Amino acid sequence: MRCCALVVCLLLGIGVQNGWSRPVKSVLVTSPGNIVKKVADVELAQSYLKKFGYMVTEQHGDFRSKVSIAKALKRMQRQMGLKETGKLDKPTLKAMKRPRCGVPDVANYNVYGGVYKWDHNNITYRILNYSPDMDSKLIDDAFARALRVWSDVTPLTFTRLLQGDADIMISFGTGDHGDQFPFDGKRGLLAHAFRPGVGILGDAHFDNDEYWTLGKGAVVKTYAGNAGGAICHFPFTFGANSYTTCITEGVNNSVPWCATTADYDKDKKYGACPTEHTAVIGGNSEGDACHFPFVFHGKEYHSCTSEGRTDGKLWCATTDSYDRDQKFGFCPNNDTTVIVTSSDGDPCHFPFVFQSLAYNQCTTDGRTDFKLWCATTDNYDRDKKSGLCPDLGYSLFLVAAHEFGHSLGLDHSNIREALMFPLHSYVEDLSLDQDDIDGIQYLYGERTTQYSFTMNLVKHMKTLQFWKVSNKTDVGRTGPFSISQSWPALPAVIDSAFEDVQTKRIYFFSGNRFWVYTGSSVLGPHSIEKLGLPPSVQKVEGALYRGKSKVFLFSGENFWRFNLKTQMIDKGYPKYTEASFGGVPNDAHDVFQHKGNIYFCRDLFYWRLNSGRQVDHTGNVKYDLLKSTSDSRSTIFL
Repeated sequence: MRCCALVVCLLLGIGVQNGWSRPVKSVLVTSPGNIVKKVADVELAQSYLKKFGYMVTEQHGDFRSKVSIAKALKRMQRQMGLKETGKLDKPTLKAMKRPRCGVPDVANYNVYGGVYKWDHNNITYRILNYSPDMDSKLIDDAFARALRVWSDVTPLTFTRLLQGDADIMISFGTGDHGDQFPFDGKRGLLAHAFRPGVGILGDAHFDNDEYWTLGKGAVVKTYAGNAGGAICHFPFTFGANSYTTCITEGVNNSVPWCATTADYDKDKKYGACPTEHTAVIGGNSEGDACHFPFVFHGKEYHSCTSEGRTDGKLWCATTDSYDRDQKFGFCPNNDTTVIVTSSDGDPCHFPFVFQSLAYNQCTTDGRTDFKLWCATTDNYDRDKKSGLCPDLGYSLFLVAAHEFGHSLGLDHSNIREALMFPLHSYVEDLSLDQDDIDGIQYLYGERTTQYSFTMNLVKHMKTLQFWKVSNKTDVGRTGPFSISQSWPALPAVIDSAFEDVQTKRIYFFSGNRFWVYTGSSVLGPHSIEKLGLPPSVQKVEGALYRGKSKVFLFSGENFWRFNLKTQMIDKGYPKYTEASFGGVPNDAHDVFQHKGNIYFCRDLFYWRLNSGRQVDHTGNVKYDLLKSTSDSRSTIFL
């Protein structure tokens, strides 16, 4: 693609040179996604419905306009999972005011409406500039992880380019940033991306007026100290006081620092916080420190300044003269996590009561500007005491994962739990909804690996051999191979196995024990009770990988959801297999997924469930799945 009119780092009156973004004038545009008090709710709704494809732009008379609005509201309410009233009620208006993706929701509106996909699987991307809110390495990591969300479930690979054109050009910009789809300032449209294609198509743009974090407040990467460059932990305790920003207390060199754990007094882990004297963020100086004094437009500056900018962000030159060298960067901000409380300076009180409901964390309920707040007593309804909470920012990882879905060809989903749902919400551990997986695999197919543990194909009667197969077809199936030669530490009988696609670790279960292989290294055996399974479970008979970090483990008539990140069973389990997977035998001895279908096996027969978890086929394992005259009871497919 091309490096089109990318707007970042923006000072007045200076253009782009040598491929680096240089300061230019920024124009802020208010959009219907923002809170505009002077605009009537009806006007806000009309603008929103037009902007996101629910209502035709042209109207022909008052009567038709009213009908069109009612129909458009119903379409929007259906998309957002709201009650379809056709009226501009409070839930609908609230949804319209939530931060969201800037891509239209109606598929046949604007750039979508057909099936768009890349004609190659080796996708390239390039990061053109950075937000001043986060260290550049953290931004690199957030984008890489966001792309990996999609490569984990498809054959796609992503390669970063440091120069030249890439399929996906990633940039931060503000207001009118050159693509006819202007951003709108804080808390409105967070980002947008374009479907696969040439030119600007495929690119992803992020609003630099937003506060970008990992969704949990300021992300400050330390240097020096004894924490090995760890991220600051806010809040942290030092000397019995709690701090929510970098501090200079306790040091004699005035260098701000922070603890990298919750309690410095206990753990003694710390690092120095970046300042303009150590390195800048973004810009075109590759992380050099500010140079003081520096000259800008003939004037000498001895500290960071916002002169020449319309967004108020502080910047500096990294040589003695910006006018001559045109080298600059943004100054790190160490104050972004300061808590603004009540006029009395009281901290939040948790839990607190607001409108008769109990809250255990900061909330946006009751505010039209969506700022987080808390009560400073146990009952706001009674005492009317409150304060603002730190701005947690928006998770760059989550927003990027959503936008990259568009860059790969996906439209918005009407499933609230789906990553491709248009409204932004923070989740601690992202796991793709089946709707996301079905959509991306429809375009690009399933992911294939050397040993296809992601599909977990038939470990029938648990034996000493296995086959290598493709996740997409049966062509190229080879084997059988010896399990004892490939994984010599394993026992003769294997009940189940799966691969963690994030870490490439392979889990094997036999009886009440399990082993974990990473390459040729093995851990175990361990008792399955270590995973949180009760002592009554004697073996894991099936393992069903359900997206990032989640695996269903089956035994008898029950199944559990295992969290790969916490290495424990999630709360709310076990559940009855019959209740979630109706029509299958409760005494299945094997469960696996292949080509988007789920298979339950008992003896020599299998029950196949489609994506709607309905049994659509039964058959013989030996002849239908293995397509072999060999004894299927002595074969394991991986």
